[in-house]
Amino acid sequence: MILLQRQWYNCVRMASVPILLVLGFGGTMSTAQQSKEPLPTVATAGVPFYPPVARVARIEGVVHLRLSTDGKRVSAISVESGPPALVQAAQENVRTWQFKDHSPTTFEATFRYKMLPESECAMDSGTVLLRLPTEVEVSARGVQTCDPTVESKH
Repeated sequence: MILLQRQWYNCVRMASVPILLVLGFGGTMSTAQQSKEPLPTVATAGVPFYPPVARVARIEGVVHLRLSTDGKRVSAISVESGPPALVQAAQENVRTWQFKDHSPTTFEATFRYKMLPESECAMDSGTVLLRLPTEVEVSARGVQTCDPTVESKH
């Protein structure tokens, strides 16, 4: 597991987002996988984000995508289910994925988006957990307006 930091602006204040990467699941099988080929190993991927509009509206949910690969990249995306405000962000993220060379295959990927409880001017704005290529979890706090002249109780 690798822990990374990504900076997001949270209204007036900048907050750090811990990102947990769990790579190397390329040898496991998904029950939803169409073929008996092993899952491809993700070599590089962009960091997924919680869409700003969904954060403001406090939309959360699960997005299920069926992905087909050409041996290097995602070549086709089929939306199985999910809130439209979150589906687009999940699709944009999988388009950044590059795989180690493999036989073309099809498998399912699940993105879970969750809003964290409100807290007064929290320093952390959320987390990202990647279990590539089948699972992604993204959490975020709602948009907050913090007054930098008022001392935080944290």
